[in-house]
Amino acid sequence: MKTAISTSMFWKSASTAAAGCFGVIAAAGFDLIELDAHNLFNHLTVRFASSVAEGLKNSGPPLTVSSVHMPYLYPLSSPSKSARASAVKSYARTVETLIGAIEASCLKPLTLVFHPGINTDKIPYAGQKAAIEKGIKATGALFGTDRRFRLAFENMLSSHFAATVEDILFVADLAAASCGVETGVCFDSCHAAYDYSAHEFLEKIIGRVIAVHLSDNYNQSCGEFHAIPMSLIHSKIDWRSVSELLNNKIDIMTLELSKPPAISFCAYLKMTKAAADELKSFAARAAEKV
Repeated sequence: MKTAISTSMFWKSASTAAAGCFGVIAAAGFDLIELDAHNLFNHLTVRFASSVAEGLKNSGPPLTVSSVHMPYLYPLSSPSKSARASAVKSYARTVETLIGAIEASCLKPLTLVFHPGINTDKIPYAGQKAAIEKGIKATGALFGTDRRFRLAFENMLSSHFAATVEDILFVADLAAASCGVETGVCFDSCHAAYDYSAHEFLEKIIGRVIAVHLSDNYNQSCGEFHAIPMSLIHSKIDWRSVSELLNNKIDIMTLELSKPPAISFCAYLKMTKAAADELKSFAARAAEKV
């Protein structure tokens, strides 16, 4: 089992130098990353993509991109045809401009992670559930049978469509029926843990999981903060059970985190790497039991 870190904690503003984080990530001991294309999308140009490609190669030890979190500026589950079309256009632009530039640094197949739903205060649940099939079919048409990619749809926060076991399996079934490439679920532990036991949620969908976003929510009652896994005091997630379920199911555990402003990136990544190594040890112990 290997671990990867998402770049999402770095790329929150237009002023952020996209490639500046890579050396910090490599210095912390990570060699696999998930590129967060969502926070980059509004600044995405050929020149910008080239700087990302160069940064990956020149990070010290070169970094490998194991997955890309696709932009979610437009809802794939919108009843509006134009909004769904805009979502698919944003995927096409990401593939052509960003992934095209960094392809030499990417695993194959490259996992692309999608948000299948948004807050039901913005679009009612029933409207999203009725529209998501059209959104997924359009996404499937974009990728055709391009085996360079596999598509993972993430279980969402409890206020969103696709937050329940039933809904994310519904989305997974639609994707399997509509897409000519490998599809499945990206399990987000932080999202699941707001309303469920995370490992019990995972157990019910494990057969469809092809990717993960691992983080802790530390029992927050509201908001969304993806914290480092395994706080000994605050965590309500059974990380040993999560690791045992993922053992022999996936090859890479991706940590997608938020960073408190008062902590430096270097210090936070050092703590993150320790947590990642502990998750790997849980998985290794699970493998020994088999």
